[in-house]
Amino acid sequence: MARKKDFQSAFDIIGPVMMGPSSSHTAGAVKIGNAGRTVLQGEPENIEIHYYESFAKTHLGHGTDVAIIGGLLGYSTFDERIKNSVEIAKDEGIKIKFIEESGKSLGEHPNCALIKADSGDRHIEVNGISIGGGTIKIKSINVNGQCILMNHGLPILEVDGPTDNATINHLINDLIENGADINEEIKTINQEGCLIAMHLNKALSEDVLDKMREKYSDLNFAYIK
Repeated sequence: MARKKDFQSAFDIIGPVMMGPSSSHTAGAVKIGNAGRTVLQGEPENIEIHYYESFAKTHLGHGTDVAIIGGLLGYSTFDERIKNSVEIAKDEGIKIKFIEESGKSLGEHPNCALIKADSGDRHIEVNGISIGGGTIKIKSINVNGQCILMNHGLPILEVDGPTDNATINHLINDLIENGADINEEIKTINQEGCLIAMHLNKALSEDVLDKMREKYSDLNFAYIK
């Protein structure tokens, strides 16, 4: 269930300018797709979408398929190409599979989609829920087998790569010194490297992101907004 603090303004409740028919099933689905593309950091080659509960029952009639694929192609909520996104993706050689799950929602919400996608040697899984008015929350992120569980709205800064805990602490300190307002950090570290998601209380400037990317060039930065 959505709470007041999940929405930043009245515009989040009214919903964005968008291709219809539904802010939850269409605009929210585009943003879940956008989140998947951002974490993937490349053009998708294979896409597998798992739908749960309401999304599983109504995705065809409410345009969720074209919305979520449109998001994965990088389209905004009001892009007219959304209505043809599945055909566009297939014409580009992208393999697509939709799966209607019969069990309980993986995201503990009826409007839930789990995206699995590949680009080169990068495999990602992003579980997102659409809570109304085009607003979404991210429930989990998986990059090449490393997974973090969360329950946060946007913006989120995801970072991954071959690094250690000390480097991540330096990165967080640099972000804070450059004005980042971090609400919470969720991370996992193993011998392969680190995956961390930082939920931000306010937007992060592109200048700060560019600075971090230059300084920590071995890491991948995905800014979900």
